[in-house]
Amino acid sequence: MKRRGFTLMELLVTVAIISLLAAILFPVFARARENARRASCMSNLKQIGLGIMMYVQDYDETYPPYREATSQTPPFPAYQSGNWEWQHIIYSYTKNTQLYHCPDGNSTYPAGDYGSYGANYYALHNGAVKMAAVTSPSTLYVIMDSGRTYIDPSYAKAPSGAFYLPGGGLFITPDQSGSVAAGFYQSDYANGRHFDGINVVFGDGHVKWLHSQTVWMEAKNYSSSHSTASAWDPASP
Repeated sequence: MKRRGFTLMELLVTVAIISLLAAILFPVFARARENARRASCMSNLKQIGLGIMMYVQDYDETYPPYREATSQTPPFPAYQSGNWEWQHIIYSYTKNTQLYHCPDGNSTYPAGDYGSYGANYYALHNGAVKMAAVTSPSTLYVIMDSGRTYIDPSYAKAPSGAFYLPGGGLFITPDQSGSVAAGFYQSDYANGRHFDGINVVFGDGHVKWLHSQTVWMEAKNYSSSHSTASAWDPASP
């Protein structure tokens, strides 16, 4: 029986079909992987949110401070001697430093254990904010994807070094210019982490994805005189 091989035309058609399928499927696979990383980040923040709510219950309905001066030995290395960050403070509830790392984020401190989430400076300010004093816990930003261990509206609007909002670079205008550390942080600052957005823990412990522009606009609307209601301000309606 005489064997017949592929013709050049048949081979080219086969290669073209495979290339077309690859062009269609590769972006789908990439999006699926990013969805998985966003879900992993959200899972981290859900557990962090739960840890904060447990702290609130144990400490007379008071949110933990974003930073606290103490001579006690931290549960894992502290970046600044004599200070515990909020990650140290709630560690007895989370029991896992890996929760502090976003799969799409960069470690923001040399020690590495501080991860890639930041506390809203006003929500966790000096541990003096009581839950009863918060007008709307379900809309108050508490913890979010961030360039450093805490963040406030001024850093979201005009970043300073590693203090920045991921994705904020897309919305910075010439009159609100800010600097961000070169190289290591640039992609995070310019593009965001999860489909041009970030994950946020709110004051009641729930977690939600928000477009970076939404968070940036809230920061822009927040005035220095606190005259504009904002999700950054515990006293805002």
